[in-house]
Amino acid sequence: MKILIEGYNKSIHKRDNQILIMEKEGELEKINIKKIDDITIIGKGSITFDALRLISENNVRLMSIDYFGKINYTLEYPSNENIFLRKQQYKTSENHKGLIIAREMIMSKMINQKSTIKTLNKNKKLENVKIFERNINEAIKQIGSLRFGERTDIEKSKMKMMGIEGSASVDYWLAVNELLPKEIGFFSRNNRHPNDITNASLNYAYAILASEVNKALVINGLDSYCGFLHFDRQKRTSLTFDLMEEFRQQLVDKVVFSLVNTKQISNDDLDKRNNSISLDVRKLIIGRVLDKVNSNINYEGENLSYAQIIDKQAKKIVNYLINGEKYTGFSLRW
Repeated sequence: MKILIEGYNKSIHKRDNQILIMEKEGELEKINIKKIDDITIIGKGSITFDALRLISENNVRLMSIDYFGKINYTLEYPSNENIFLRKQQYKTSENHKGLIIAREMIMSKMINQKSTIKTLNKNKKLENVKIFERNINEAIKQIGSLRFGERTDIEKSKMKMMGIEGSASVDYWLAVNELLPKEIGFFSRNNRHPNDITNASLNYAYAILASEVNKALVINGLDSYCGFLHFDRQKRTSLTFDLMEEFRQQLVDKVVFSLVNTKQISNDDLDKRNNSISLDVRKLIIGRVLDKVNSNINYEGENLSYAQIIDKQAKKIVNYLINGEKYTGFSLRW
């Protein structure tokens, strides 16, 4: 069970084996800790030391998100520290084997981008969108044709892949611009200073996805700060961003585009003073993204939730590093 606590002046307490959610008027809800997997906090409030201890002892993840989608803090499962796995991860991040897994992640992202705009354009049948779709398809072929060996220049190869990925993303967002309602005011992707509800909502939802992906990596003993595609930076969870690439379209973009197209969110929900999203819309976005994360699809012959698929992809990384098993990225054709 995933618990969402939003608003102000709420507090989290412990009573025996239960988590209590309270506000000034009294008790709002009580839930047995054994039924809880995740707790997400939006807004301001407090939590007691006893509640923190109960949450930690039962491996429940606690996450706080601010108004802009930035993760304030997380309380994660204890890391499954496997020193041999970590050594292999660090070694692979600096050789051609890391490029191979990065290539698969990028290719999966582009397949999902192509599928998303194809689905959105199914009824509209816009010719210029079909051109963007073909451009992405060519980028997929380019990425798929890349080969790496022991003498490959790692940095140049990364830059080449990211250049191809960047071009495909430009085509993707140009297509999205054509497919979303003009009155929503979405012109291009802006992840730093969003001034429209679509970009602000995407940023917020990506933060939720990042938390889900990071959890899977930590549980499986991987170092989320050591990536294969994104360059390592201080305080940046590069591997989290790597694996996120496979899930952006299916778990975030489609959710946000649906909210826009059905007019459940609009620019009236954005505070122009600081470009923050209203509390009601933040709650709506988190609820929809988590619903999608917990929804099931058929993947590789199994009926799995997206949360299970994220975990499966993290395990694939481990098997690639430890056993040399081929890594295949997650993508859907629709």
